[in-house]
Amino acid sequence: MDSLLAIITKLGDIALILVGFGLVVFIHELGHFLAAKWAGVRVLAFSLGFGPPIITYRKGLGFRRTSTEDEYHHWLVLKSDGAAAPESRMSPTEYRLNALPLGGYVKMLGQDDADPGYRSNEPDSYNVAPVWKRMVIICAGVTMNMAMAAALYVAVFMAGLKTEAPVVGDVIEGSPAAIAVADRAAELGITEPGLQPGDTILAMNGRQPASFNDIQLGSAMAKADAPMDIEVLRPGLNEHLHFTLTPEKSELGLLTIGILPSFTNQVIDPTSNRLADTVRQVMKDSGLDGAPLGSKLVAINDKPVTRPSEFTRRISHAMGEPVELTFETEEGHRTSTTVSPWPILDVDTVRIAGESRLVRSILGLTPVMRVGELDPETSKGYAQGLREGDLFVHLGSASFPSSARGMAEVSSRAGSTIDATVLRDGELIELNLKVTRQGVIGFSIDPRYEYTTLAQSPTDTDDAISGLRPGSRVLSIDGNSVASFADIARELQRAVADGKTEIPFEVKLPIASVDGIREIRTLPIELSSAQVDHLRDMEWDLPLVVNLFEPEMTVLKASGPLDAIAMGLHETDRVMRTTYLTFIRLFQGSISPKNLNGPVGIVHTGTIVAERGVIWLLFFFALVNINLAVVNFLPIPITDGGHMIFLIWEQITGKPVSVAVQNTATLAGLVLIVAVFLFVTYNDISRLLGS
Repeated sequence: MDSLLAIITKLGDIALILVGFGLVVFIHELGHFLAAKWAGVRVLAFSLGFGPPIITYRKGLGFRRTSTEDEYHHWLVLKSDGAAAPESRMSPTEYRLNALPLGGYVKMLGQDDADPGYRSNEPDSYNVAPVWKRMVIICAGVTMNMAMAAALYVAVFMAGLKTEAPVVGDVIEGSPAAIAVADRAAELGITEPGLQPGDTILAMNGRQPASFNDIQLGSAMAKADAPMDIEVLRPGLNEHLHFTLTPEKSELGLLTIGILPSFTNQVIDPTSNRLADTVRQVMKDSGLDGAPLGSKLVAINDKPVTRPSEFTRRISHAMGEPVELTFETEEGHRTSTTVSPWPILDVDTVRIAGESRLVRSILGLTPVMRVGELDPETSKGYAQGLREGDLFVHLGSASFPSSARGMAEVSSRAGSTIDATVLRDGELIELNLKVTRQGVIGFSIDPRYEYTTLAQSPTDTDDAISGLRPGSRVLSIDGNSVASFADIARELQRAVADGKTEIPFEVKLPIASVDGIREIRTLPIELSSAQVDHLRDMEWDLPLVVNLFEPEMTVLKASGPLDAIAMGLHETDRVMRTTYLTFIRLFQGSISPKNLNGPVGIVHTGTIVAERGVIWLLFFFALVNINLAVVNFLPIPITDGGHMIFLIWEQITGKPVSVAVQNTATLAGLVLIVAVFLFVTYNDISRLLGS
């Protein structure tokens, strides 16, 4: 019943978004229509959608199920013979609602996008109107969209837009934000590099971000390989900090500085049963199933906390000892639950098959890639024979691959197949797996490493432990059993804390050992002083799923109508500039075309936004209005921007562009638009299907 309700709700959201798109197109075409009427140009049709008409209306004839053009032309013949009714009873304009609500158009006498050579000698035709009036008609559509966007922004900022605050919640290890050093750091008493949780971003290259989304957008729109100035307000400091860092491309192909949004200590309180079930499952997987929904995390080991940035690394040097978390409801009822911390593994960037990959390890001890949770109904990997917990013994040309090496092997077989051998319940299973064109098989990688089988590590550093063969399973360290990489980290840290430098590892040798026999051996591993220091400095983190907590929010609200208008105009200008900048960054290569959304992707995004409420939906349609205006005014033949180029030429030279040139340009523009439409739609569907 809940799934049926979810489907109905989603279909309702899709219908709402499609209606909204129809209104956006209506506003655009209304601009052309009103401008044509003002210029004295005869409008033959005002249409929403393409294809055959569902319903039409013409003054003097009323509503029809089909087009009234034949009746209108018949009336014109009668009129010319003097037998028609008075002209005021018949309008030259037919209003249409067509079958495919994916656009719209205004058809004017003497103008036809499909036939650039079409002309009319009538005094009220488009081609007879002065060039400057035709320019007004062409500009009117995007002008109406810009005006509508500004009006929507005014409404949004009058009501107040609740959005994520421009505050740092966490910093990704090794990212530009993690390694940047503040100006005058030593003078200000700052000993650690990088931005810190709790920092508020005040400016990026002089522009003030109003929300965390502005930070992400500002990073993505940055010029590749160009340094960026970040101004930060840090709690406890009396003056602002300045960092200079250069954004880097993420795995999604977008430039980023490597920070995550901030969250409060309030556990989210979902409003729908479907979402509540999802949250409870995630909390159970995180060991937090004892915490009531809607409660607050108020203490860790009886020490008060107010936000995740305070507790995520509070237990950094506790050597993985269990931690007691205390949650409190609004009524003051407290519940405690105990969770085990997780080691913050070493992260190295290595080149594998020509690509940069992140490798996680403990002194070079890297886990073999293992299959994570699979959905039997939707997982393509499950359909091909993979099961949760499968350990990869061979994958392509790699033996006992790490996750980084395994992903590289799979990616290199994009659009083909790859041979794999997995270990399942002590048995070797041979598989031939199909790889999509996007370079994935269709399974998640086990992120918890609750096993101890070692991979062939692609890292080769001075700190790496040597002497353990790939495929070996660690059974105990210093006489204490281990069952996960967290156990390995814990026992190594305990051993060095006791002053030991030679630590016995009990391991089961690889499946295909030299003598063909599975052996258990104890190997003495001698640690260097650098390795000992590294282990002593190893930090731990709590296995909390941050998005189980309410994000830290800010409200963008105007102080009055004039302020709302100013904010609306500013936001309209900002989004318009950003949209144009997106095309520049596409040509520069700092943004991949794969990150563009087409109609399917925009509708999907709209359904997600709709779940956030009416104000966010208005904000979304303001964005759609601006993007439609910008894209429609690009200098591409068949768009308004292309028509404007032709009109500018006609204004300068005194004669229109030749019909041959217009026909060629129109065909080229049509081919380009269709190609882009097919490309972005393919990407949209691929993202939705996860292929």
